[in-house]
Amino acid sequence: YFAAGYVMPFGALAERIPKPHAGLAAAIGAGVWIYAFYVVPAIYGKSLPDGHGNYMCAAPGRAFVLPGTLTPLDVSFYWLRRLAQFSVDLPAVLAVIFLVLPREETPITYMGAHTLYSYIFHMLVGFHAQRAALLEWLGMPVIRGRIWHILILLLHVPYCLLVLGILTSSYWRAIWSWAISPQWPAVLFPQKPDPKPSTALDKVVEPAAGEALPDAAEKSGGIPPIAQ
Repeated sequence: YFAAGYVMPFGALAERIPKPHAGLAAAIGAGVWIYAFYVVPAIYGKSLPDGHGNYMCAAPGRAFVLPGTLTPLDVSFYWLRRLAQFSVDLPAVLAVIFLVLPREETPITYMGAHTLYSYIFHMLVGFHAQRAALLEWLGMPVIRGRIWHILILLLHVPYCLLVLGILTSSYWRAIWSWAISPQWPAVLFPQKPDPKPSTALDKVVEPAAGEALPDAAEKSGGIPPIAQ
């Protein structure tokens, strides 16, 4: 995913791909939802590896670690499952970026310049064990079924926005900016400005106050200039 982000010409694509109107964007968003939760599982028939963690993450990881589940050949080519996960994830992600998300400035646009803070610290507030302990403490019921699973996943949207807002806020950045976006190295090790390169104009001698500028004859060594 990071490699795709580095090589993808997002700016050029955003200029070439027109932003659809709100109704079409909402329809595309609904289509991406159906694609992710219904089409992709129907294509592969089984869970694919987690797109971010190692092969032992989530439900597919059990098949990777349980003895006798996979043959040595399956283990050697298990990376193809990650590649398959990437191949089905990327179209949905690009559709959301270019056809669903707004391109004009929004109340959360400022967060984009400070997402490094949320990337570094999100595990402090979003660790799975912490969330599981919180849900257990709240006594939330255990529910099953695809629709309920989708609704629970949608709860991550306000949760993630809240976490992003906290970790990109000016208060949080004030605590950690000394390490993530430090200004103190410039104070300790100031750089001398590059000397301005001299040009032919810099060598022109300005006349003193009250001194007349030389006429064309004087500049040509006493020879009057040729009339044009």
